[in-house]
Amino acid sequence: MSFISRYVPYYKANLSLALPVILSQAGQITVQLADTAMVGHYGGDDPIPLAAVSFGSSIFYLVFIAIMGISFGLTPLVGEYFAKDDKARCTSLLQNGFTLYGIVGIIATFILMAIRPLIPLLGELMIDNGDSGSINEVITLSLPYYDTLVWATFPIMLFYAVKQFLEGLGNTRIAMVVIVTCNLLNILLNWVFIYGKWGVEEMGAVGAGWATFVSRVAMCVAICLYFFTARHFREYTRGFLSRSLLRIRIFVNLLRLGIPIAFQMFMESLAFVAANIVVLVFGATAVSAYQIGTNMMNLTFMIVVAIGSATTILCSHIYGRREFGELRRTTRAAYQMGLAWVLSVASLYVIFRTAIPTLFTTNTEVIEMASAMLVVIAMFQMSDCLQALSISILRGLQDVKIIIPIVFLAYVVITIPAGWLFAFEWGMGPVGLIVALTLGLSTVALCTALRANHTIKQLEKEVEN
Repeated sequence: MSFISRYVPYYKANLSLALPVILSQAGQITVQLADTAMVGHYGGDDPIPLAAVSFGSSIFYLVFIAIMGISFGLTPLVGEYFAKDDKARCTSLLQNGFTLYGIVGIIATFILMAIRPLIPLLGELMIDNGDSGSINEVITLSLPYYDTLVWATFPIMLFYAVKQFLEGLGNTRIAMVVIVTCNLLNILLNWVFIYGKWGVEEMGAVGAGWATFVSRVAMCVAICLYFFTARHFREYTRGFLSRSLLRIRIFVNLLRLGIPIAFQMFMESLAFVAANIVVLVFGATAVSAYQIGTNMMNLTFMIVVAIGSATTILCSHIYGRREFGELRRTTRAAYQMGLAWVLSVASLYVIFRTAIPTLFTTNTEVIEMASAMLVVIAMFQMSDCLQALSISILRGLQDVKIIIPIVFLAYVVITIPAGWLFAFEWGMGPVGLIVALTLGLSTVALCTALRANHTIKQLEKEVEN
């Protein structure tokens, strides 16, 4: 049997779960690209509206990504008990997860609103080094956009509670249908709100925020209505309203897995957002170019995220069945698919580096700067893929505590100082920030891959014994 044919069943198992997630990710990335393209073309040669959307979303997602990460602790626990056919425990996890993440969503909303008055201070810190006029304009326009994102935090957390539960059951299709449908709604509302169509007042960049708000509320309502009324999920939802299922111990268990995942996502986000904020020093043109570059990063990364999500599910099911002999090929198949993808896309980024930015803006300075960034972005695709897949394996095997010191070392000790060194001391500008991010991602990739290999070896020994 050839090397490839040995892994075909594992490719199929992963892709059957990953393809709906890919479509979901594609829908989300499409909305981000639509926001960028519509707001960019709305501004024309003025980069301020696009820069405002970039800045406002960066501040919001710095906090929100960590909050969202807490919900990711639900999937491996549900996957374990689903594999054991313990429906009662799955129902208990559903109820406790839905309650916990709803509470987290409310707390997060207040935290995000408390942060709002601090946002203008970021501009004041950078005025000495940058274009004070453009910085003030960007921050002023970013605030109402930020507000619309904040108000959708609670409903989107309830959406994630149901979504992560369904993923634990090995069902990624329902969330895909909901996300894609509501993202199409988002794009339509972008057109209506940004440009003022169908009798609606023209809102410009803020209209993109209101479109996101409406679509996220719709996502929450749609997935909850379907899940809690569908007959084939009744064995999980029947006892949902029973107060007897609420347990502090389960809350703690969900947080035990969720907090390290949230910390990893927060620290990674912090490194990227710090770069996004520091780019402000170089002016609105640099911010717009950086936004285009990060959108292309996300476009590549969505496939890796999908493969990683599928890998987490498969590993959690193997963990529940205690069939650890299957782990090695399952994880190798994930690495092979992920690396094949990123190497292919990285080549395209280099070849079409001058054409890609023209999809987002007509500003020649932004196009030139974004083209240079795409070359560097292509270089770190492999590290980004390896760290994402290794962390997904550790999530599925419920071995996540080790992630905290790894990401602290990579993003705080290495990435942030390196970014300052490359961008300012060595005069590399915004490109230097991306080089620093590459160092951080490479550190996480190496450490988490070694840890995943160690954990798999330990579990394989259980089979031998």
